[in-house]
Amino acid sequence: MIFKETWLSVSDNTNVRWLQAFQLYKGFNRKVTKIGFFIKGTAKIVEPPRIEYKGFKFKFNKKGDICRSILIRTKYRIYRKDGISLNFKTNNIVLLKKKQDLKSKYLFGPVPLQIKRRKFLNLFKFII
Repeated sequence: MIFKETWLSVSDNTNVRWLQAFQLYKGFNRKVTKIGFFIKGTAKIVEPPRIEYKGFKFKFNKKGDICRSILIRTKYRIYRKDGISLNFKTNNIVLLKKKQDLKSKYLFGPVPLQIKRRKFLNLFKFII
């Protein structure tokens, strides 16, 4: 479960490493969110741009930028109907562009099957 003002690590190859959530989507005055829901937050810790991207038109995020993302892993335990429970070590997200397009091309780590968007599930290597 993720609350407002929670720090989330980013598990893709964008230059943002940590994001602090300030808005949880799906419902007015929502206090808690789960896996598969959207989050809006600010970039808190950002890596500097790498040299190989200098020739391309690639937009980098700066510290304090507002980013939209989807939650893919939580420390909170996930229970399935068949009795299996899953929990991860960190709270992780993936950054999105305007609607539901991913901002990066590479995604790191496993993802649970509870994310019901096929568009995202096809891009991950490990589905638990």
